[in-house]
This record gives sequence, C-alpha cells and structure tokens, in this order.
Amino acid sequence: MKKTLLALATVMIFGSTAAIAQQQGQAQGQAQQQMQQQVEVTEGMLVKFVAAMEEVQGVTQKYREKFQNAENQEQARTIQQSAQEEMIAAVEDAGLTPQEYNSIIQQAQNDEELRNRLQEMTGDGNS
Repeated sequence: MKKTLLALATVMIFGSTAAIAQQQGQAQGQAQQQMQQQVEVTEGMLVKFVAAMEEVQGVTQKYREKFQNAENQEQARTIQQSAQEEMIAAVEDAGLTPQEYNSIIQQAQNDEELRNRLQEMTGDGNS
C-alpha cells in the first residue's frame, strides 16, 4: 500500500510541477530540472517529504472520484488543476518546494539506499 502511495505521489506531483513549469516558461523550467538533480537530501528534508507525501495522497484520494466522474475534458482539467494546486500547497506547507519534493522522488528512484530509508520512514519496511 505504501509503495502505491509513493507511486501516486510521484505521478501526481510530477503533473503539478509540469503545470508550474509551463506557467513559468520553458527556460526557467529547464533550469529548475537541472537544479533538482543537485539537491542534497538531508534527514530534515526526508521528514518533510514523508509528511508532504501523506498530504499529497490525501489530496489524490479526495479528487480521484471527482476526476473519474468528470462529464467532459474541461471539467476534468478544472478538477485536475484544483488537485494540483492543493498538492503544491501541501508540499509547501510541509516545508519543501515542489522542486525539492520532485528531486527527492527522482533521487529515490535511482538510489536504493535513499529508497530504503524512505520505506522505513513510511513504515513500508514493516509490511
């Protein structure tokens, strides 16, 4: 279940930051992506990440049924935009930027040790 949670958090927040990058312009979005790869992940950031991930999951659950029941593409886009805004706010409320959040996700995908630490912190190592 927690692995699914991490996967959903990954997919949803990537969509959110894609929308942000479009709003901020391509050049700035590319600069942010390069910066993401260089973020040093601290223990404090991981604690914030886990809190943010749980909140993002809550937002995902809140909007999933609404999105699936959207009557048309425009309504679906509106629902998705609202969900993305709430997810970004949840990440920021946890003390991270969306870029830091995504950087941790990217690094966890490529770093088994980091992935294992996150699984321990979310209790996934006990399932």
